[in-house]
This record gives sequence, C-alpha cells and structure tokens, in this order.
Amino acid sequence: MASSTDQTKLSSARSYQLPLTKVKSIIKLDNNTRMISQDSVYLLTLATEEFIRMLTRDAHNSMKQCASKRLDRLHIFSSINTNTIYEFLDGSFD
Repeated sequence: MASSTDQTKLSSARSYQLPLTKVKSIIKLDNNTRMISQDSVYLLTLATEEFIRMLTRDAHNSMKQCASKRLDRLHIFSSINTNTIYEFLDGSFD
C-alpha cells in the first residue's frame, strides 16, 4: 500500500510532456496576445497534448483498417477527412 508521501509525490509529478516555455513562445507569436498567465499556458499545453493524443489514436485506427504496419501521413489525412472534429484542419496541409 502506498504511503501518503508517495501519493503526494505522484500528484505533484509533472502532468504534461510539452515544454511550457515553448508553448508560451508560440502563444506570444500572436500579435494580439500581450500577457498570458502561467495557468493559461498550462491549460493550453494540456489541451494541445490531448488533441495530439486524439489525432494520433484516430490515425492509428485508420492505419489498422488499412492493415498497414507503419503510420503515414495518409492515415492522418484520412482521420482529418472522416472525423468532423478535425474539420478545421481540412486543407491546412496542402
């Protein structure tokens, strides 16, 4: 059974993979953004990671349907074209 100190260490562990400083610098590329709180950067990082997970999972499912052993751009494009949640990406890779 885990002790309370072990549970504290687990809960305080980093829950994101993308570097916050890189995400913040990308956000600041927008001329309309002057200041952004650290909490906002953190939430946008988590949302971005979840989006990448979803797109990758859908592309992987597309790969399995094609009986392919390697994930390719075509599987990502197939996911974008078949799922309505990715409509905003349609045409962005042309």
